[in-house]
Order: sequence, then C-alpha cells, then structure tokens
Amino acid sequence: MLRYTQHLFMRWWAMLLAVLLAACDTSVKTEEAIVGAPVKQQPNSSVSEVYQIDTTRSTLTWIGAKITGRHNGVFEISSGELLLDKGKLTGGEINLNMLATRADDKTIDSAANQKLTSHLRSTDFFDAARYPTATFILTSVAPYDSTLQKTELPVGHPDAELRVKGATHLLTGNLTIKDKTKSIRFPAKITLQDSLLNVRANFNIDRTQWGLVYRSDKSLGNQTIHPEVNIGIDLEAKRTRP
Repeated sequence: MLRYTQHLFMRWWAMLLAVLLAACDTSVKTEEAIVGAPVKQQPNSSVSEVYQIDTTRSTLTWIGAKITGRHNGVFEISSGELLLDKGKLTGGEINLNMLATRADDKTIDSAANQKLTSHLRSTDFFDAARYPTATFILTSVAPYDSTLQKTELPVGHPDAELRVKGATHLLTGNLTIKDKTKSIRFPAKITLQDSLLNVRANFNIDRTQWGLVYRSDKSLGNQTIHPEVNIGIDLEAKRTRP
C-alpha cells in the first residue's frame, strides 16, 4: 500500500511539474525559419510587374521572450518593392529603418516602452546609430508543401492566432542586420487580387545568428532572454509598373 501511495504521489508530482514548466514557457510557438549562409542572388530578368509596398498599410512586428515574460514591438518599413512575372512573385526587397525600431507593448506603460525602445536601439542590441538600416532581399519563391505544416495549436493557446493559416509559398531571402547577412527560409501566404498583393508570414529566427547575443546565455537563469525572436510580416503592395 505504501509503495502504491508513493507511486501515485510521484505521478501527481510529475504532472504538476509538467504543468508548471508549461506555464513558465514564454517562447513563441510558431514556424521556425531555416537560417543559413547567404544565397547568391541571380539576375532577375523575368520581371513584368513591380508592386510598391505601402508602408502605411504594412507591418513587420517582433516578439521577444524572456524567462519571466514577453515584450513586443515594431520594425518600421521605410521602403520596399515586390517583383512579379506573369502574376507570380519572383523577387523583391524590404528596407527597415532601425532608428525607428520600437517597443509597442500594451502590458507596460509608456515610460517602460520608451526605456525598452532605447535599449533595443543601443549597442546591446541593434546599435541603430551605427547600423541605421536592415534589409531583406527575396531570392527565391517556391510552392509550399502543405504536408510540412505543423500540427495546429489547441484552441485558446496564446500563439494560435500568430500562425498564418493556408501558406501557399516558401520564401527564401537574405536578411542583413548590423552588416551581417544570413539567408532565411519560411512559409508565407501570398494573395493577389486585381492590383493588390498581400504577403503574410509568421516565424521565429535565432537572433544570435546576427550577433545579437545579449543575455542569450541560459546560465543567466531568470535574466535570460530567449535567442528566438518571433517575426510577423503583413505586407500590402500596389502595382506601379507597368
């Protein structure tokens, strides 16, 4: 009887520990971008249409997670264009104004957001004064294999709405931050209607691949900031040529 009681207690304790660990997991559950060496960009001679990104109607967001919680904010898109050939996306470029990178966290007050914003622009992170721009250059577009889609998160999970449902393409491009370039590959949903093009994606990238290593060491305990950063892309572009 004693052994049976001990067994039940151990099972109960294991279940409780699992619940506690899950509750403390602040990392974002979404697609993981594949990060690799820069991809050599091939000359894009097959361009029949140019779509200008509407910076007033497009957003590029971030979520950073630390052991004790999350913060979120915005990367400002300064300019960009997407290239199409016969109605199919073939290339493009997005330029970011890192001097305008900011926190936009509704769970903290304006003073805390301003403090976090200043820290992000400092040498600890993006060193925006020295590296005022970041760029993403789209190098290839391929059909997306829907069988690669991860299992959907349960209803009510805080990250369920982040994932883009119905991905149509797999995008690959070179992301340059602080003059360091890496290729990233991620699924995206592309829709084209009349002269309006929409691109949506949501994925995680490992910031340390670009030398952003501030507090990424797990030995820091509760001071650790997860290396993975969630990126949300929602672009709206209008045809400008021909």
